[in-house]
Amino acid sequence: MRPWLVLKKSELSFDEKLIQLYVPGVKAKLLALSPAGTVPVLQVKDEMIPDSLAIAEWAAKCVPNLWPKNPDDKQCAQELCKQMQDDFGAFRNAAPMNLRRRTNNQMPEDGLQDAAHLQACFEDCLSRHDGPFLFDDWSIADAFATPYATRFHSYGIAPGLKVDTYFSELLADEHYLEWEMAALAESGTISVVDEVE
Repeated sequence: MRPWLVLKKSELSFDEKLIQLYVPGVKAKLLALSPAGTVPVLQVKDEMIPDSLAIAEWAAKCVPNLWPKNPDDKQCAQELCKQMQDDFGAFRNAAPMNLRRRTNNQMPEDGLQDAAHLQACFEDCLSRHDGPFLFDDWSIADAFATPYATRFHSYGIAPGLKVDTYFSELLADEHYLEWEMAALAESGTISVVDEVE
């Protein structure tokens, strides 16, 4: 979702190819795209760019206003994106992204701690800017926050008012709604699996 939102906001033309995960033979397909065998991957001519943040950085070189204009804000946004991509693993594991899911089941304590820490990061940014987004205008940082906003919604975690208002902005965004509509239209389901072969 993250690089897709960034590319949509950039208005750069791109074609999307969906690869079904958790099916036989998928690992070989993924390894043909990147050494790590992960998605997303952006193909630019003969170059393959794996990793959401690397794709976002490539798009920002083409369309610089995807990052905040203020240099300090840009650095903060880049650091926050790196943190959102690399950290908060307990929250991600306890709340796998699933736009169809709605539950109020009790989340493990480490997942709740991650969610609280993440919310504090958002509150800090929002308190230092006029909004409605983390750094005033929409930026790559908001693309990276959007999957977390869906998790709070899907798993019944109520954020504070300021963050809740921010999440409402993210989940009302026209490009997010386009993604959500496509996701909800998918007919397939994913079984619980330990490893993709």
